[in-house]
Amino acid sequence: MILLERNYKWLTPALSITLSLLLLYFTYWSIIEDFKIIDILGYVSTYLYLIWFNGVVYLGRHLSNFYENVLPFKKNPGYRLTLELISLFVMAFLFFYVVLITLNIHSNKPSPYLIEKSNLILGVIQSLILLLYCSLTITDDFLRKWRDESIKAETMKQDKLRAENRALQAHLNPHFLFNSLNVLISEIDYDPAQAKKFAMDLSHTYRYVLQTKEATEVTFETEWEAMKHYLDLHQVRLGEGLHLDIDIENEHAQEIIPPLSIQLLLENIFKHNLATIRKPLTIKIVMKGGYFTVENNKQLKNKKQESYNIGLTYLKESFVALDKEAEVQLEETDDYFSVTIPLLKKTA
Repeated sequence: MILLERNYKWLTPALSITLSLLLLYFTYWSIIEDFKIIDILGYVSTYLYLIWFNGVVYLGRHLSNFYENVLPFKKNPGYRLTLELISLFVMAFLFFYVVLITLNIHSNKPSPYLIEKSNLILGVIQSLILLLYCSLTITDDFLRKWRDESIKAETMKQDKLRAENRALQAHLNPHFLFNSLNVLISEIDYDPAQAKKFAMDLSHTYRYVLQTKEATEVTFETEWEAMKHYLDLHQVRLGEGLHLDIDIENEHAQEIIPPLSIQLLLENIFKHNLATIRKPLTIKIVMKGGYFTVENNKQLKNKKQESYNIGLTYLKESFVALDKEAEVQLEETDDYFSVTIPLLKKTA
């Protein structure tokens, strides 16, 4: 019964009616000699019993909605839970009394409204069954709401990631484009062929950024092809101030990562570190065994800066959004900084 889909809403009232009929049949069978199932339709108490039982179930299902408006669960969960339990017990007790009256009427008691000890056990059993069933329906309603809230929270999280992704892309545009255009202008006079290649690399880089604007995942191969153009741009810009050590396997090329993951890692390195001929920036890039690692020697532009946190929180959340078990690993010493990201399997 728990977490029934919307297409099966009819199942809950059907189950309630079936349960009430079974309890009513058991009640008549217990107190009426030579009872036949067809006789159940001839008693007025039958219809009163069914209305009362299913009415209590209905009230129980809507009890949470009423209390949620009056006393939200988040504000005082202990008081709210106590209030709901007390309400259920009161309804169960009233039902218990109705059952006893029904039993007394069919037993031809002179005072049907007085409680007879002989019927106490039967009344208590039915009341407990009603109480349990109402509790289950309330729990079912609570779990439905919890599921809907979880889905809503997950949707909001995905929207937040997309917004952060767009923000990161916008952050790339002005700074990176300004530096690249300056390099391109200088290369046009110095080396026109190199300037043409530089312009093509710049075009490839921005085309990839635009193509992945709405994407939530890309293959490693797709991302790496774009990043080779991105690295070539920095290699031209920094010259001998940038040393690249690249070791890439093709075995996991079709596995997936969030778009611009590698770009984010590289952008952090170039943004926070000096790269000169006397103090070259060395970047080691390794893809092996289903993991991709970017490592660089630390020579921070700002000595007070202790970490490369820009974008890393977004990166971690992006991987978790694709796979809850995915983990981005950071390693930092006084000499180097390293980030390892997992290459994920495509989901069916």
